[in-house]
Amino acid sequence: MRAVFKRSLASLEDVFAFTEKFFAGEEVDGKHLYAINLVLEELFSNMVKFNEEGPDTVSVEMLRQNGAVRVQLSDQEPEPFDVTTPRPLDIDAPIERRAESGMGLFLVQKFVDSLDYTYRNGTSTITFVKRLD
Repeated sequence: MRAVFKRSLASLEDVFAFTEKFFAGEEVDGKHLYAINLVLEELFSNMVKFNEEGPDTVSVEMLRQNGAVRVQLSDQEPEPFDVTTPRPLDIDAPIERRAESGMGLFLVQKFVDSLDYTYRNGTSTITFVKRLD
């Protein structure tokens, strides 16, 4: 299942509705909805916030396969930004000393079972897999 969303944080409501429709159509247990939506929110939000000059849309594709959900987000970007690169984050530091960014991608990497990034011909594609066991 694939959909294209307007590059706007206001589109997150539509992204979540898309996820719910996918879960219903594929009969995916709702206990996985929170994790999928959290990861989608972080990645989609980063595409919106950090690529303001990009085209008007971001595409999201979901597929159920081999006991997992595979989600792919695609965006036109002038420069690559590999979300799979580990980022230093001291989660034990007092909140006021932590970096202003980085926590979201740290959580993404913890919530998914695999995370992949490709950049070809100006298109960034992020693919993540969440097992359904």
